[in-house]
Amino acid sequence: MKKPKGKQPPKNQFKMLTDKELRLLEELEKNQDVVYLLNTEECEFVSRLISSYREIRRQLLAIQLNQQEDWLEEYNKNKGE
Repeated sequence: MKKPKGKQPPKNQFKMLTDKELRLLEELEKNQDVVYLLNTEECEFVSRLISSYREIRRQLLAIQLNQQEDWLEEYNKNKGE
């Protein structure tokens, strides 16, 4: 039986790209030599991937801020009692 190498996230856990990985993906999108080797469908996929990833990050940040705001409101409410 194979043992996993290093610490790996559970299969159901989604791992976000790091900022460095996102920058590399954006560089790939702008690299004319690479774009020349990719067909139109692949280029569009890379572009959609970047846009989708940014939207996911935006939504996650909004959720986090909303949760923090809810926590702060609850904290202030309990503090005042």
